[in-house]
Amino acid sequence: MSRHFILSVLVLLAASMVGIPGQCDGQEQAANRRPVSAKVRPDMTEGVIAEGSLMFTYVDKKRRRRLTLDVYRPEKAVSPSPAIVMYFGGGWQNGRPGLFAPLAQALAQRGYVCVVPEYRLSGEAPFPAAIHDAKAAVRWTRTFAKRFNIDAERIACLGGSAGGHIAGFVAATNGSSDYEGDGDHRTASSEVQASVVMCGPMNLLDPKTVDGIEAAAKRPEGHPTIDFLQGQTPSSNRSLYREASPISHAGPHLPPMLFIDGELDNPGTRYRELRVILDQHNIPNEFVMMPDAPHPFWANQLWFMPTVDAVDAFLNKHL
Repeated sequence: MSRHFILSVLVLLAASMVGIPGQCDGQEQAANRRPVSAKVRPDMTEGVIAEGSLMFTYVDKKRRRRLTLDVYRPEKAVSPSPAIVMYFGGGWQNGRPGLFAPLAQALAQRGYVCVVPEYRLSGEAPFPAAIHDAKAAVRWTRTFAKRFNIDAERIACLGGSAGGHIAGFVAATNGSSDYEGDGDHRTASSEVQASVVMCGPMNLLDPKTVDGIEAAAKRPEGHPTIDFLQGQTPSSNRSLYREASPISHAGPHLPPMLFIDGELDNPGTRYRELRVILDQHNIPNEFVMMPDAPHPFWANQLWFMPTVDAVDAFLNKHL
């Protein structure tokens, strides 16, 4: 019997034992059933014009600290296109505009001008600085609508996770002057005509959220929400948590809203109260759940195109 034959038999035996039931506990088996998907790379450049690092506002009185954004737009657009201002996630403490490059490219291929700004993270400036920057990006988009062939009356915002919170807050404060900040282009409106929230918290005083933050406050690593909200916890400054919750500002001024969650990420629970208010005022709103999807689903190939399709379908109806 040859050595090569023996090695072949051993390889086949080893392969036949892979995935035999009973070799792992229930959690491991469940994890093995979850789809495995690679991250999406920013290489969908066909038909898209990209312009990076465009300055859109200063955030200090001496006008030395400036923020930039990236723009992705259709190469061939006969008429002005609707725009989407997109806010990346990262617990308000991490992240960068490049995280949304794939989604922005794909939506630009669908005919949208996608504007992806940076905003001040909690390590630099806590709430409401990020909101000020988010609204400054909308004002910039409206100010330079003609230059980038944008329809200034059709601007949506979109965000994921912490960016979803920001997108919800921008929508919930339509028409309010309280969160404009001191950024540039103050003569332009920061109102949005639609909003897409992907797994973003709308009520920071939700009991489960509060319990998690209070428990984390006792640990050395703390909690991102505490850093975002000026070092405060719900028990130390409940009014601040209420103010920072989009649900606290909701009313008839809300635009149409789309909510998207992954099935493995408490689907729909973040938006129940807000959707009640939307329904009370007959404002269009939809919820989409991505099957078997984690947090954040939009960065993975398996759920990437379904996300693009859901956003495009909603905005095509309401923007």
